[in-house]
Order: sequence, then structure tokens, then C-alpha cells
Amino acid sequence: MTGPSGAEQDTGGPVGPYGGRVLRRLVTYRWALEPALGVLLLVCWLLFGSVADAQGASVVSFFCGALALSRVAPGVALGLTWCAAFIALVGPHELGSTFGWMAYIAVLLTLFGVAAHGRRAVLWLALASAPLLGFAGAFVLDTQNTLAFPHFGPSFGGLYASYGIALLLMWLVLTTGLCAGWLLGFLVARQRGSPQTAGASVLVWLAQSGGAAVDGSGQDSGMLVRRLSPRQLIADVSIAGAFALGCAITGVSPRPWILVTVGFTIAVALRRISPAVALAVAWFAAIVQMTSGLGVQFSDVGVLIVLYATAAYGDRIVRWSGLVSAGVGAVVAALYLSVSSALDSGYFNLVSSRIAALALQFAFLFVVSATVLGLSWVLGLLMRTWRTAIASRRAQAEAEVERLRAQEDVVVEQERTRIARDMHDVVAHSLAVVIAQADGARYARATDPDAVDEALTTIASTAREALGDVRLLLGELRHAESEGPQPSLADLDRLVDQLRAAGLPIELSREGADIALGSAHQIAAYRIVQEALTNALRHGDTTRTATVDLDGEPNGVTITVTNALKDQPAPDGSAQRVGHGLPGMRERAVLSGGWLTAEPHGDRFVVRAFLPVPAAVRQGGGA
Repeated sequence: MTGPSGAEQDTGGPVGPYGGRVLRRLVTYRWALEPALGVLLLVCWLLFGSVADAQGASVVSFFCGALALSRVAPGVALGLTWCAAFIALVGPHELGSTFGWMAYIAVLLTLFGVAAHGRRAVLWLALASAPLLGFAGAFVLDTQNTLAFPHFGPSFGGLYASYGIALLLMWLVLTTGLCAGWLLGFLVARQRGSPQTAGASVLVWLAQSGGAAVDGSGQDSGMLVRRLSPRQLIADVSIAGAFALGCAITGVSPRPWILVTVGFTIAVALRRISPAVALAVAWFAAIVQMTSGLGVQFSDVGVLIVLYATAAYGDRIVRWSGLVSAGVGAVVAALYLSVSSALDSGYFNLVSSRIAALALQFAFLFVVSATVLGLSWVLGLLMRTWRTAIASRRAQAEAEVERLRAQEDVVVEQERTRIARDMHDVVAHSLAVVIAQADGARYARATDPDAVDEALTTIASTAREALGDVRLLLGELRHAESEGPQPSLADLDRLVDQLRAAGLPIELSREGADIALGSAHQIAAYRIVQEALTNALRHGDTTRTATVDLDGEPNGVTITVTNALKDQPAPDGSAQRVGHGLPGMRERAVLSGGWLTAEPHGDRFVVRAFLPVPAAVRQGGGA
């Protein structure tokens, strides 16, 4: 990312600032990863493989070459993969179990690279190739007795019925793994071109096609690797540790069980930070479990946790991939458990008489598996809906606060405009007096010198008062509006009579010295009393008396307006409406150099304001 000044900001993304810098430095050498993996696979075959014929060597070379070219030439890599698969199908050579699984990993990584870097046609051709390559792999592994699947059932041309069941089961398992690798590459490719997410994680960096890696700050919903808080990371690691401990307590199997447990533990740890990766790892662990002949164990709970996470935290593709995985997993699990149970019970010694029981068992296991797996996914979807609803309510509340704030700003602006209109009359009156006195003094200068002094005194006093009014109100002037008579403190009696006639009993009292305020301050005092009594009429208890007290002092006047509150409280959750009253009263008091408070006290609402006497008025009175 770049800041306002154009300098690059190292936000780090989900991998942290240091990790982001490392990825940016290594992206220059990103092109060498796939060739290095291909060379590594070839070296492993030379050290541990057992292929001695030319056809076997060509299979190895094609698989390694496909992996090496999966980034720079995805179409060529897919073609080499098909050539290797075809030679493996028709050749009489023996690949061996070790290289058989190495070849499967090479095909899986090749499909990942093709999905991450290939064009649209090559990308979807790779997806269509996944089930075909899965069938080829299952056929090779089964015919070469890589899988020790027992022979049972009737024989047709030397092939037992168990051969078809084993082939179907292995095809489902291998195809699922290949599709998971393709899906992971597809998800990575969606973010490679986005400047907000490219380079934000190691997996996205793996799909970089060149250029500098950019740290991302995208939203969690679109990230392959989600941003989690330290507390969430600690919680996920702790849960994964507890899961591994539970597996260790309940598990007693040898090496394959350890590999399965490690796979499911990694999937549980990654379920929130990357649901897509967690789903792929869970599928790999399940494949190892089934190909190793292991039964149901405690670690299978990890499948339920991962399915829940795909629905709760994954984006749209990952979410629906979780649902598809639940359905496919139910079929595979039911078939695997049915066949295992049938072998243990000796069903296939009497196939014709027990096939109905086997089909019924498969149907029962499918329903149970689909229910359990689907329920986990649905619970995750419900959690996602609940979180979305909470976020929606929070956003709605924030929008309501913004609306009220904007409405209050509008009210204040309208009140300022109204104050500007009041100033128009005040300044016009003062200037008219100044002009009249100046003209009179000019004409009386020769005949009556004393009148000149009196006129100049009046001009000075009026100018001081007008200057004070201008200082208070000129900053709020927006548009000049039509002239009209403006109220003063002398009009309070008429205002009180009007509100009494409207149904609000009022007591008005004036105490202290005579109140000597300028025109602008008198308008402010009148408006404050008017708005306070209007609010009392609208929102208060009109059966009880409201009071208006004006306490005059030499330095200003204190205004106190109280009214009784209604007994019924406002409905819960309803937003308090912002009117012209409180913001306008407070604005007028502040512009006049005073202050205003408005708050409930017991069962009454009290508005108290203080307006100072302008210095010009005090000086004029002292003259």
C-alpha cells in the first residue's frame, strides 16, 4: 500500500509486517519454486524409487516436468500430466507404492498451479481432468496391488467383485483430493490480481505471477487467509492442542494414525484463519485414513469442526464447497464403512443372500453421515447468519446516530440562519439611529453646539451597541431575508398569554434590578423562553404549572424555565427526536456570550440560561 505521500506503508497483512517484507523480497525468485519442486521429486525418485524400465522413467520425467512447468506454461503442464497418466495406464512397468503416492502429490500440485495461473479454458479443462486422473490413479494403484484390498464376491474373467468396489472407492477418494487442490489454486488466483490482497499471505504469494508483492488490507470475506486478532489466534491454537490431546488419549494405532491425527489437528488450527486450506487438509487426512484401512476414531470430529468453519467463516465459494464436501463425504464414508463392515462380517461369502442387507446398511450409514455432516455445516451457516444480523443491527444503529447527528447539524444551521435574520433588524435599527443623529448634528452645528455633543454621544452609544451585536451575529450570517418586527423582553407577557390560551398554565416572575440588554440579547432571551415553553407544551405535563423566572443582575440576566414531565417514559429503542429547541437555545446563549443547560431534575425539566449585559450597554448606562 502507499500512503498519501506516496511512500509505501508496510501493513504486513495477515502474515505481519516482517513476513510481508520477506515475501516482497522473495517474489523476485518466485518463478523457481515449481522447477525446484520438480527437481526435488526427481531426486527423491532416483534415491528411493524402483522404476528401472524406459516407460517408468518417462512417467517420472513427465510428472516432474508437468510440476516444473505448471506456473509458466499451465497448458503444457496439463498435457504432460495426461501423457504420464496414459503411459502409466498402458505400460507393463511397476511404479511401486512409494512413487505412486509421490506421483499423486505431483498431479495435485500441478492442478493447483494450473488453476492458479492458467487461462479460463485451461483452468476449466483442469477441473474436468480431475475425475479422469483420479480414475487413472485408482486403476494403477489397484491393479498393481498397491492397496491390499481383499478379494471377495463372484469372479468374472479373473476379476473379483471386490475390484469394482475398491476402484470406485479409490476413485472417489483420489478425485476429491485433486478437486480440493484445484479449488485451492482457483481461490488463490481470484486474489492474485487484486492490489488489496495480493501478497497478503504465503498462499497468495505462491500464486504471484511477477512484480512486487503488495501488502493487503482486504476484508475477511474475500481473503484466502483471514486476519485474526492475537486472542483469536491463541484460542485456535489452544483448541487445536486440546483436540490433539484428545486424539492422543483415545488413539492406539501406529504410524498412519499419527499422520491422520496431525492432518486433522492442522485443519482444526486453520479453520478460522483459512477455511479453504483447512478443508483441503481435512480431505487429505481423510484420504490417508481410508487408504490406511483405519476405522472411525476421535480425530474424525475434526471433519465436523472444519465443515462448521467453512459455513461460518468462508467466502461464497468455500461455503458451498463445504456443503458439497459434506454430501460427497457422506457417500464416501457410507461406502467405506459398509465395505469394511461387510468384510469383517464375511458378507461376501454369500453375496446373493446378503446384498440386500449391504445395500440397506449403506443407505442407513449414508443418511446418518449426511445428517451429521450436514448439521455441522448448517450450524456454521446459522452462526454466520447470526453474526451478520448483529453486524447489520450495529450498522443500523451507527447509521441512526449519524442521521441524528446530521439532523442536529441541520437544526443548528437553520437556527443560525434565523439568528442572522434577527441581526438584520438589529443592525438596521442601529444604523438608522446613527444616520439620523449624524444628519441632525450636521444641520445643528452652527445654531446649537450642545445638540452636536448630544448627537455624538448618542452615535457613540448606538455604534458600540451595534458593534457588539455584529460581533455576536455577523459570523452566523448566511442569507439576508425579509425584514419584520423582532421580539424583545417586553413581549414576554404576550407570549405567556398565548401559551396559556393553548392549554399550558404558566407563572412568570421578574426579580432583581431592571434588565438592560441589547437588542440581540433581548431577542436571544425571548427565543430561549419561547422554545422552552413550546417544548413544555409539546412534551411536558400540561396539567401542571410551568414557571418562568427572570433574575436581573447588573452584569446580566438568569433565565430559568421549568415544567413537569409526563409520567409515561419514551418507548425502548426509540431514538430521541432532535428539534429546533435545545440546539437553537444553546446556540443563541453561546453566541450571546453566555451559557445554557437543559436537563431533567426529578419529575421536572429545567432549562437555565445566563445572558450577560453587553459592555456597550453598561458604558452607555453609566454615561
